[in-house]
Formats: sequence, structure tokens, C-alpha cells
Amino acid sequence: MRRGHFETLRPVCVVCHNAPIAIASAIREDDDDILEGIAACTNGDCLREYPIVDGIPIFVANIRAWLSANPLQLLGRDDLSPEVESLIGDVLGAGSAYDTLRQHVGIYADAHYASTPFRHDAAPDIDGPAIDIGCATGGTTFDLAARLQRLTVGVDLNFAMLRVASAAMRRGRVRYARRRVGLVYEREEREVDAPARGLADFWCCDAAVLPFAPASFAFAASINVIDCLASPHDALAEIARVLRPGGTTLIATPYDWSPSATAVEQWLGGHSQRGAQRGASEPVLRRMLSELGLEIVSEQPSVPWRLRLHDRSTMEYAVHVVVAKR
Repeated sequence: MRRGHFETLRPVCVVCHNAPIAIASAIREDDDDILEGIAACTNGDCLREYPIVDGIPIFVANIRAWLSANPLQLLGRDDLSPEVESLIGDVLGAGSAYDTLRQHVGIYADAHYASTPFRHDAAPDIDGPAIDIGCATGGTTFDLAARLQRLTVGVDLNFAMLRVASAAMRRGRVRYARRRVGLVYEREEREVDAPARGLADFWCCDAAVLPFAPASFAFAASINVIDCLASPHDALAEIARVLRPGGTTLIATPYDWSPSATAVEQWLGGHSQRGAQRGASEPVLRRMLSELGLEIVSEQPSVPWRLRLHDRSTMEYAVHVVVAKR
């Protein structure tokens, strides 16, 4: 976490919501970069502490539940040899938390750094910082920072993916396990071409409870993430809350709903096809944005987005892209 970016963004406590967060201790630093430490709420009645690990602050309200649910993400390592990593994968087996995590990180790292990433046209002339909500391994964050030439913070709840993004920012390189087939992976190491790396930072945050004051950002992106959240409505409401008057948001989604990520009741469409909208998701998104005070200025109904799963499998989506103004 870069001190300069932290001071510019001025995060607020996600527990009490009414006090700024301060750096309580910087245990390990590299120039302006805090690699390990503790941040804390300045409200004397709260004093909630937030860890900073591998340069990534974890600003999550229920930190005990998050840590309990994600020990593998937090304590994972990328310095094992491919041979030992392969052995561990074989022993733990298909469908294990380790296997699932390796797959997901590899899929998104590959999409961001080894193939043509998801592209969008929104690059307004803004006067203020930007946020990339659901940044995964960080490729879109670097792209936004370069296009906008503004401080851009990428946020995600997946710490393992943020670790890849953080390494790309600090070292200009990424390394990850790329799945060939089954439990067979190959180690990938790539240089990262991101000339605006110095404008980026990566924080672990919940999209539905962002650690920022109202009107903090001039641009907010939510690219292919709202159909992966427990409450898409709360995430959209957070975008509206942290966006400045006159600010722009870009929202992209393939509406690929799954009950394992989002309860059916929280889906934007995708059910109740007997209703007036016949289960369509697009009208629900448009209505929610309007109710939140966001005016749609452009739409692209079908933008291609491709994810490589393994050597013989690719997932291709047709993504709905909406640009709206506050």
C-alpha cells in the first residue's frame, strides 16, 4: 500500500463508518510502500484494526469471518517449485480448495496478462481518482490508470488474485500456475507492460462496503463482477455513493448468475420469466441505476469476453456494457 495513495484516498472505517483509518504501524516498508503493517480506525469507540499483508490492506468489516474463510488465499505462496506445487495439487486432488484457487487465479491472470483482455471504450477526461471494483489480478486497473492518467485503486475480496496484481505493480512481473488439463499445470512467468504502474494500488475490500467517503471518485468501473456478488444491489448503491457528482461509471456484466455466489432473490433478472420483463436482466439494471441517481449515457449490448479454462476449453461471454453519469 503506497502511503501517498493512502493519504489521497483517505479511507474510512467499514465498521463504524464515521472515522478515518490511520496507519497504526508500518512493520516492513520499501520507500513509499508499506508491505506489512496495521491500519486502524481513529474512532476511540471503535479502534478496529486492519492488517496490511504483502502490500495489500485488508479493509473488511468482519475480519474474523473473512480470515477464517480465506486462510489459503492469505497464507498461500508463489515461491514453490513447479514440481512441489504439482505434488501438492495431486495430493489434495480435484475439487479441493487449493485446486479451485489455482484454477481461478490462473484463469484471470491468463486473461489479464497472456491474452487479449476485456476491452471497453470508456475513458473520460476526469479530474480525480478512479476505482476498479472487482479488479481480480489487476490488468484492467493498469489499463484504466494508463487511459485516465489518474490514481486508480483496484479492489477485490480475492486476496490470491490481488497478490498477483500487487506483484505486477511492484516487480513488473507476474507468475502463476496455468492449467493444461485436469490437475496438470505449467508455471507461467511474464513481464508486465504497464507504464502507469505507479498510479495503481490494490486493496482487499468488499464491493458492497467500500472504505471510502461519499463522492471520493471521479470514475468507477465494475467489470464482469456484479453477477459474482452476494448483493449486486448493494454494490451498485456503493458505486453511486462513492462517485462524485458528474462522475462516470462503467458497468459490464454477462449476467452469468450462480446460486453459489448470489442467492436467486438477489439476481438482477434471470428468473420469473412469467413477469413483464420475462426474466431479462438488462431492464432491471437500467431501473436500479436510475433509482440510484445514475443516468445511462451509452450502452453496448454484446461485447465479447473470453476466458481460457485449459488447453482444450474456452468460455466465451457476450457482455452488456453500460456507461452512466452521476
